[in-house]
Amino acid sequence: MEKQIEARDYFKCYILYGLLLLMEQIKLRGQKKILDIMPVIATAGLREAAEDRTKLAEEIEKKTGGMFKLEMTNIEKGTASIEDAYDEALNAPAILKKVKEAEEKGFSAVVIDCFGDPALDAARELVSIPVAGANEAACHLAAQIAPRFSIINILPEVEPLVRGLLAKRGLLQYLASMVPIGIPVLDLEKDREKSASAMAKAIEKAFKEDGAYAVVLGCTGMSSLVEMVKKQLDKKGVKIPIVEPLRAAVYSAIMFSLAGMSHSKAAYMPPRPKPTRL
Repeated sequence: MEKQIEARDYFKCYILYGLLLLMEQIKLRGQKKILDIMPVIATAGLREAAEDRTKLAEEIEKKTGGMFKLEMTNIEKGTASIEDAYDEALNAPAILKKVKEAEEKGFSAVVIDCFGDPALDAARELVSIPVAGANEAACHLAAQIAPRFSIINILPEVEPLVRGLLAKRGLLQYLASMVPIGIPVLDLEKDREKSASAMAKAIEKAFKEDGAYAVVLGCTGMSSLVEMVKKQLDKKGVKIPIVEPLRAAVYSAIMFSLAGMSHSKAAYMPPRPKPTRL
């Protein structure tokens, strides 16, 4: 009994020592900050999504022992949601402004919080710090955990945009299907039960009819609904990995930062200086 107590006490001391070392490393190296850019203007329609990001920030700080801090921001000018190429083009200048400011303010990495990855390539040309896209991170993760995955889209008209991103990244061979729920981004939180039910039905279809072994949520605005969806799927006996794109992107940004890596500047070369009128 005494030996067991001694072993337990030794283990506690070992853990405490490890935590003290980690805290010392944070003091020496400084806390690393990641900026989550919601590439839309702030509206009441995304209140739950904003709260979920606050929850995620707390989760990140806790899981990393304070080594990483996640901060959030919206753009000041643009649309309230991104659902097509027009919205992307309209919001791109404001997104790039936020990305540039993040590097100037000393952020270690940036996340573009939208499944369309708006202005992602341009952002990587503009800065040297890692810029993670929700679509890219989520779909690459899904391809690592399953040979076929489906994407649960918000609207049918989003499919060409998403399919184009998958083709560009060589991931179309992993795509089982795209299943739209028919609910615009700004309506996802109006009736949370309805939205969660539509998502659960779409995931069930992808799994049982389309041959998907995992699903990717096709909108970062769905993030606050994941737990509700999982509960409904559990009742139906549907066991399938769900990749939430915002978290995939944030944890990718952390990975890049820890590995000391960023996107290739040979591929994403800085823009050449030239006369510009905005």
